[in-house]
Amino acid sequence: MNKQAIEVTVTELKEIIDRYLNAGSSINYAIKIVGHPGVGKSSVVRQVARDRNFLFIDTRLAFKENIDLGGYPVPDHASKKMIYYRPKFIPPETLPEGYKGILWFLDESNRAHPTVIQTLFQIITEHICGEHQLPDCTSILLAGNLGETDNTTITEFDDSALDGRLAIFHLKPSAKEWLKWAGSAEIHPAIIHYISLFPERLWDEKHIHPNPRGWHQVSQTINLSYGLETEEELKAYLSSNTDSPLEKTITALIGDVAGFDFIMQLTVPRLISTSDIINGDDYKLESMKKGEIPAEDILWAISGAVSWLREKAVNLKSDFQEDDLSELANILRFIGMARSDARMSFFYLLLRECGLLTKIPAALEFVKNKEERAELLKKFDAVMDM
Repeated sequence: MNKQAIEVTVTELKEIIDRYLNAGSSINYAIKIVGHPGVGKSSVVRQVARDRNFLFIDTRLAFKENIDLGGYPVPDHASKKMIYYRPKFIPPETLPEGYKGILWFLDESNRAHPTVIQTLFQIITEHICGEHQLPDCTSILLAGNLGETDNTTITEFDDSALDGRLAIFHLKPSAKEWLKWAGSAEIHPAIIHYISLFPERLWDEKHIHPNPRGWHQVSQTINLSYGLETEEELKAYLSSNTDSPLEKTITALIGDVAGFDFIMQLTVPRLISTSDIINGDDYKLESMKKGEIPAEDILWAISGAVSWLREKAVNLKSDFQEDDLSELANILRFIGMARSDARMSFFYLLLRECGLLTKIPAALEFVKNKEERAELLKKFDAVMDM
């Protein structure tokens, strides 16, 4: 049985790669990164290479055959032997001047032909590609998709010897880390604002779209293709150009649900957001109690908060600290004030999909108002008794 991929965040993966590069060719394994399309696997590797001043070589193995890796055979008439010219896409014989090392990124490695996958064993263990020796300062990283989980066609690594030479990590992006990156990557401010309000919309693990790559592409479309640099400009354009080619392009890049909601949030904003619920906005909670917020907006925001909570529970393996319990308490407060049928549905989602039943009593301790806390306990106890 092959090894299971270990889940990591972007920050963790950066440190893992950075430490891996410290060892250079002395280390006898390679890192393999798997994850859904568009979550930023290649971007993370490229950024680490740039930060370390490594020559970054990106080779897509899905488009290569075994003979491509070995080099083109030509006759050497003097020795009466065949020699193989070094392929241009593999690392050069020597480290180019000005670089501190070489990072050879073999992307789509599990979509390659089986004969190519076998060649990987030689590359990883001997630092040789065909007949071509790699420089000592070359580090190898592989990447691939998940197969059935993300609807991609892959070639299984059914080789225990090769599997034993790999440290395999499953990259899962988080909105918090992505927003930190987006601020320095010239992502359109409207997108940054939207993801800060609805962090669960950064990516959809079940349906692939939206994903970080798609949001980056939307940003490029708005900035570069339409020249709408501010959120106000984008809002004005969408408000006066309904069902426009820009709307259709946005939807094409991130999917129907996220595309429609992003556009609606700009033109007809919802009165409550996922962020309001996670942060426990007392004004929005009071407005909700008074019936001043449409039921659709409430259901949408709470659904988003539960989805965000599910992702956090998986990433933390439900090992919630005080800040996490406080956020769970905020979500419980809003669920507790929802109408009874919705309250029951969301509570069961917390139990079934998030597995947080044992965390609820500790979380409710963060509800400052004793009467409100008692009322919430009563409501949730009633659900449990049903």
